[in-house]
Amino acid sequence: MRNYRIFLPPGYDEKNPKKRFPVIYFLHGWDQRYFGSGQWEYASYDMGEENHGDNIANFVATHDVIVVKSDGYNKSPGEEYDRRPYNVGNINQVDTHRQFPVYYPELISFIDENYHTIANRNHRAISGLSMGGFMAFLIGGKYPHLFSTIGSFCGAVEFYAGSRSMPVEYRHIDMFKNFTDTKVRLNYGDKDFIRAYQEDFSRIWTQVLDDYKKFIYDAEHSTCGLGEMFDFFMDAFHDVPNSKPSSKWNHIDVYPEFTVWYYHVNSDRDTPGFTILENVDTRGWRSSVREFLPDGQLLPFVNVTLTTPPIYEENSVYFINKINLVTSEITQSETKSDDEGRLRIVTDGGLNEIGINEAGAKSNLVIASFETINAGWIIPGNDTRLSVKLLNKGLSGAKNVSAIITPTRDGTKMKTSEIRFPDIPVNNIRNSILPFEFSVISDSVEIVQFEIIIKEGNKSISSQKIEVPVRKEAPEVKDFMIADGRYVTVASAGVDTVTMILGKGNGDGIANPGESFVILVKDNGLWRRTKLFFSDNYLNPSGINQREEDSWFAYDKVGASFKYSIPLISSGCPQGHKVEMQCEYWLPDYPLHTIKRGKLTIEVSGNDSTPPIVRWVKVDGDNTIVANLWDGSKINDVKARFFLTRDSTKYVVVS
Repeated sequence: MRNYRIFLPPGYDEKNPKKRFPVIYFLHGWDQRYFGSGQWEYASYDMGEENHGDNIANFVATHDVIVVKSDGYNKSPGEEYDRRPYNVGNINQVDTHRQFPVYYPELISFIDENYHTIANRNHRAISGLSMGGFMAFLIGGKYPHLFSTIGSFCGAVEFYAGSRSMPVEYRHIDMFKNFTDTKVRLNYGDKDFIRAYQEDFSRIWTQVLDDYKKFIYDAEHSTCGLGEMFDFFMDAFHDVPNSKPSSKWNHIDVYPEFTVWYYHVNSDRDTPGFTILENVDTRGWRSSVREFLPDGQLLPFVNVTLTTPPIYEENSVYFINKINLVTSEITQSETKSDDEGRLRIVTDGGLNEIGINEAGAKSNLVIASFETINAGWIIPGNDTRLSVKLLNKGLSGAKNVSAIITPTRDGTKMKTSEIRFPDIPVNNIRNSILPFEFSVISDSVEIVQFEIIIKEGNKSISSQKIEVPVRKEAPEVKDFMIADGRYVTVASAGVDTVTMILGKGNGDGIANPGESFVILVKDNGLWRRTKLFFSDNYLNPSGINQREEDSWFAYDKVGASFKYSIPLISSGCPQGHKVEMQCEYWLPDYPLHTIKRGKLTIEVSGNDSTPPIVRWVKVDGDNTIVANLWDGSKINDVKARFFLTRDSTKYVVVS
C-alpha cells in the first residue's frame, strides 16, 4: 500500500504546525483506486457535484479535518488489473501475499509524521464504501487503540481474509466484542442490493453494542449520508477523551501475531483460525484459539505467548494460575516481570483462564460458564432459568459470594436477579445455589446481553457481560431427510442445484452412532441444507464442531454464504435416543433472502460402523507429524507412516 490521496482543509498551513487536525481514513470499494472517482456511479464521491455534492472534498472544505483515501490495489506492476481490492473475497480469492490490515499502522505513522495531525486514537476515524466498508470494520476492530470511531457505507459483512496460506471466513456478525470501546455507525440504502446481510448483522449488533448505530437512506449502493457520517466522526472527536480500554476488554484476531491495546500476542498457528482474548484486565484473561466463530473447534496444539504492556511492578514475582476449562487441568507457576514491568505468559490454544496474582493477593472471581437449563437458548415468553458457574483463579478462597444480573436492553423481565454461591476455594469452580430466573418479552430479538456483577460480601469484585441466544418457537418440520454419507441433489447458491455426498456414514438415512449428518428440508421443491441448533450431549463429543458453506455469490454477487451444520453423533449414544433441534435455512427473494426456521426430532439407532475421519495431516518444522482426526469415540492410537520418494517428495499416511 504505497499510494494515498489526501484532502486538506482550508485552514491547513504548512508553516503553522501548531494548528493540528483530526484524521478520517477512507477505503474505496470494488473497481476503484485512491485517485479520482471510479467508472461506476456509486464510486463517485470525491469532489464537485459528485454524490449530489455530498462528497469528501466539499466536507473537508467546511470542516477542520484531514481525510486520507488509501489505495487497496492488490496487484504488482505489470500484472493483470484486478478490480477486487484488499486481497479479500470469496473462497480461493485471497490470492496474493498482501495484508492491508497489517500495513495500516505504518500508513498512520507516515501521515502523523508528515502532516499536522492530532496523533491519537481520540482524533482518528476509519470508514469505507462496500468492500472498503468491510475493511473499515476489520481494520478498526483490529486496532481499537488506533481508532475511536468507525463507519461503513453499504459495507459487505463477510469475506475470506487473512494470510494466503490460511485464509478464514471473516464475518463481522461474530466480531462485535472488538468494538466495545469504539463508536460505530453503518449507513446503507433501502435499495442496496446487499441490505439483507446488513439487516441480519444489525439485529445482533444493536443488542450487544451500546455505541453502534445504523441509518437507512433512500438510496442504492453508495456513500449515502456521507456528510452525516463524517459529522458523526467530528462529534466523536469532541467527546471526552478515552485512551484506555474498558476495565475488562475483549479481542478476536485472524492473524497468528498481533498487537492490541499494547499487548503483544504471538503464536505458532499455521492453520486457519482465530485467536480470542476475553475479559482482559491486570489480573488475567481467558484465551483460546478456534477454527471458526463463534463455536468452532478449539486448537489446543497451538502455542500462544502473550506479552503485557508495562503495567506491573518492575522485576517483581507474580503467581500465575492456568485453568483449562475443558480438561480441568490446573497449572501453577511463578514468573518475574521485566525491567519495565511487562509479563510474558505462555499458554496454548485450549480454553484457558489465566490468573495473575501478586504475593498475598485475594480471590480472583470470574464466570467459568453459564447455561440455560433444559434448553440451549431463551424462548420468548417462557420462563428461563440461567445457571452460572464461577471460578476463583486468585490466591485466597472466596466466601459469601453472590452475583447480580441486569439486562443491558429493555424487554427482559427479571424474577430472580441475585443468586448466591457456596465458598469457592482457589482454582475451583462452583455452581450457583439457585439459578437466575427471567423471561424475555420481545419476540423480535435474537440475542440478549446481561451484565453480571460478582460480589464478595458487600463489595463488588468484578463485572462481566454475557450473551444468550434467543430463538422463537418454530413450526414442526415434516418433510426432512438425514444425509449420512449419501449422494443427494440439493439447492445451491440460492437458485441452482448440485449433487454431492453429504455427511459421513452408511448412507441409509438413519442416524447411527458415530455418523456425521446433514439435515435436509424440502421447500419449494428442493432439498435445502440447514444450520442446526441443539443442546444434546450426544452430539459433537469432545468439542467437535463442523460446518460448511453454500456460497450465494452466483445469486446475489455479495460474497456471503449460508453455513450448514454437520454434527457428529457420539459412539456412546444409547439406542432410541431422541435428539430435538431447531433448523434454519434460506430461500431466495432477490436481492434478499428469506430465513426459514423449524423444529424437528431424530431418533438414533444402530451401531457405530463409521471409521474416524482424517481431516488433515502436516509435518511441522521440527519434523513432528500433526494430524487432526474426528470420531464418535475416543481415539486411542494413531499410526503414521512416512515415505520419501525419489524426487524427495514427502508423503504421510495416517491410519
